[in-house]
Amino acid sequence: MDNIGIGSGTAGGMRSRPGRTLSSLILPLALGLALWLAFDAAPSHAQRADPAATPPAAASAPVKLTILYAQGTTDLEATAGRGGMARLAGAIRQERNSHQLVLALHGGQTLAPSVLAFYDQGAHIIDLLNGMTIDAMAALNREFHHGDDQLSARAFEAGFPIVTTNSVDRSTGRTPDGLEEAVVLTAGPLRIGVLAATPVLTRETTRTQRTEFRDPVAALAAKAAALRKEGVDLVVAMTGYAGDTHRSILAARPADIVLYQDRNRPFAVDYDGRFLSATVGPQAGWLLALDLTVERTLQADGRMRVTWAPSPRLIDTAAVAPDAATDIQAKAYAARLDTMLRMEVGRLTGPMDTRKEAVRTGENAFANAVVDMLRAALDVDVALINGGGIRGDRLYPAGALLTRRDIYAELPYHDVGVVLDVTGQQLWDAVESGVSAVEQLQGRFPHLSNARAEIDLSRPPGQRLRSLSVGGKPVGLSTHYRLATSSFLAAGGDGYGMLAGAPRLVEDRNTDFVSTQLIGQITRDGEFVPRLDGRMTVRR
Repeated sequence: MDNIGIGSGTAGGMRSRPGRTLSSLILPLALGLALWLAFDAAPSHAQRADPAATPPAAASAPVKLTILYAQGTTDLEATAGRGGMARLAGAIRQERNSHQLVLALHGGQTLAPSVLAFYDQGAHIIDLLNGMTIDAMAALNREFHHGDDQLSARAFEAGFPIVTTNSVDRSTGRTPDGLEEAVVLTAGPLRIGVLAATPVLTRETTRTQRTEFRDPVAALAAKAAALRKEGVDLVVAMTGYAGDTHRSILAARPADIVLYQDRNRPFAVDYDGRFLSATVGPQAGWLLALDLTVERTLQADGRMRVTWAPSPRLIDTAAVAPDAATDIQAKAYAARLDTMLRMEVGRLTGPMDTRKEAVRTGENAFANAVVDMLRAALDVDVALINGGGIRGDRLYPAGALLTRRDIYAELPYHDVGVVLDVTGQQLWDAVESGVSAVEQLQGRFPHLSNARAEIDLSRPPGQRLRSLSVGGKPVGLSTHYRLATSSFLAAGGDGYGMLAGAPRLVEDRNTDFVSTQLIGQITRDGEFVPRLDGRMTVRR
């Protein structure tokens, strides 16, 4: 089996790899400031078994195994007494103390987005998880957000395997450096295979330059078959909801157990006697615990017959004592940013809505202010950003004093301004693509500056843009325009592939982060005045 890591020892021991502890990290901050985050990560090192080793002998009695599952843990501290890193660590410790065999699996979606990840590309998350005896983590779309190299760096820092079964480095034809195609974990006499399906949509929503995301169903099915041939007892797969990946995986049933994410289902377990699927919400407010009773019977033909029965539990972390060491560590990270991020930048003159529905379905005042700032800063004909780059998901009252934390929470990604030379046809195609999936609340919804668009959502995708003007004149399809956009969209992200080949007039290395530019403008003005002006007319 290629690229399959084999962990040995009892379940719950750290699956550390030589050379994957981080001693220190310098975090560059805006305006020339820097944070020095000192890590003292010293996870215990479990020996990695030979992949060709003979599987353990059949158990003489049923084996009790608990699989813990959490996902989407970007928040350092608890919210309303639940979740946060210290309670996640406390829950894992509690389960390990009360059960002999425990595998702690993390479903990913945790290296972005967050304010701190804006600076360290998720290094603090890996540092915190290293202290929790995590056994394996999935690499989903948000793990790839900061790019191939940054995810590889995080994987080498991790004292546990980070898994992506369907991702391939185009230059080598193998799993990206530092990541694992699959991992086999030992739990007493049991060998548990762990897979992860990274959504194919990741190629459109991240800055991956070298990674190819292959069909997740085919990849999981092939690898699961290989693991079973090698004597693995149970196969567990993790996946996310981007592009409805979880639905295709659940329909195909390539593993014995599928742990998935679904923003519309905070908790669900389905089991038909052979296949189990389960989900739990993000931020570790609750953890999923699957107590399994597994029996291994050696048959006359020499093959092992494995039968198992689950007993699911939902762990409310409000009732869990926070792990003291993790609590200190998480608070230290939060404190290092607090002084800078709580600095006020300006007063909001009117109410503002940055909830997902507000920025992904129509004209939005905050998005208008951001895209207008970008156009003015880069002195161009027209500007375009996508609603998915705005992540605050909140309502602000008139008169609110905005802080740097607020702006970084709204614009948490490392997007910088880029100027492209585009034709009117490319601009038209970009806006048309941006409104093609409004019903699914996809982040590609376009916001424009010095342009007006008329959109009819009753028409099929590809035919929804009814009119488009720039500077008060109908767009000329063969006319060239200076377009300011984010580095993410300029690289073809979020379905804007038509922009990827456009000549660059201003490179991203020559401009500041969009968030930093917005902070500067609000600070200079002393107030923030986002407005709606009818530039986007959306008919339903």
